[in-house]
Amino acid sequence: MKRLIDNSYQLAIILSVGFLLIFPSNVFAQNGAPKLAPEQFQKQANKNKKNIILDIRTPEEVAEGHIEGADFINFLDESFEEQLTKLDKRKTYYVYCRSAKRTIPATEKMKEMGFKKVYMLEGGLNNWMESGMKLVKPE
Repeated sequence: MKRLIDNSYQLAIILSVGFLLIFPSNVFAQNGAPKLAPEQFQKQANKNKKNIILDIRTPEEVAEGHIEGADFINFLDESFEEQLTKLDKRKTYYVYCRSAKRTIPATEKMKEMGFKKVYMLEGGLNNWMESGMKLVKPE
């Protein structure tokens, strides 16, 4: 009986290690910041005037329209990280790009830099528009 228990214990360890090798921990971790649906993103971002909506698209993309009240930092600009250092880490940031592909690494970088309150628009601006939400054109 003891041998059966020992074998079961060894099998459990082998399976656990194998599982961790096959499914790395980052599969289970949230990438970037918590994701908010468009309506929730807008509601939370506009809840407090100190909240910052941060558009990280290129100037050409921004020219096509953006979320009202957004500030802009181009994720693809080589000075992106330097520009982040100028932001107040105590504020709450609502970050978006076109499809959320840039938002994930941007919010991960922000968290690494010490930003505590960072949220992202789920599906990016594409999802925003598909949900019938409005954009404004730059002035």
